Amino acid sequence: MKLKYGYMLLGAMSLLLILFVMNWVRMNTDNFNYFQSFSVTLINQSDYDIVSVEMGLVGSNSTHLYTKVLKAGDKSKIKPQLSLVGEGSVYLKYTDTRGITKETSACGYTESLSGRSTITIGNDRIIENIQKCL
Repeated sequence: MKLKYGYMLLGAMSLLLILFVMNWVRMNTDNFNYFQSFSVTLINQSDYDIVSVEMGLVGSNSTHLYTKVLKAGDKSKIKPQLSLVGEGSVYLKYTDTRGITKETSACGYTESLSGRSTITIGNDRIIENIQKCL
């Protein structure tokens, strides 16, 4: 009888250890983010509010317009609703309160619109553009 409870305890401890290791790997690597639907985190480090953000596929009519104002110093995560057939790239175009429009690549190459990008916007240029997309 004691042997049966010992095996049950060993099984429960093994399951907890596997769950702990999987959670650690998920938190400390970016491998799982590649399989999530595509998202862009915009960080506005400029002195001006961003009043319009457009994302779309280069050479396609598939676009997504984000019209919420992104205030200076704020950040926002956007999950564009785009449809992709084959392969392509995603552009991001934004307009600030001065009326200045800038464009950058949000994902240079994708086959499945998955993964994520982080774009940091400064006063006159894109400060940082990290793309981890598939």
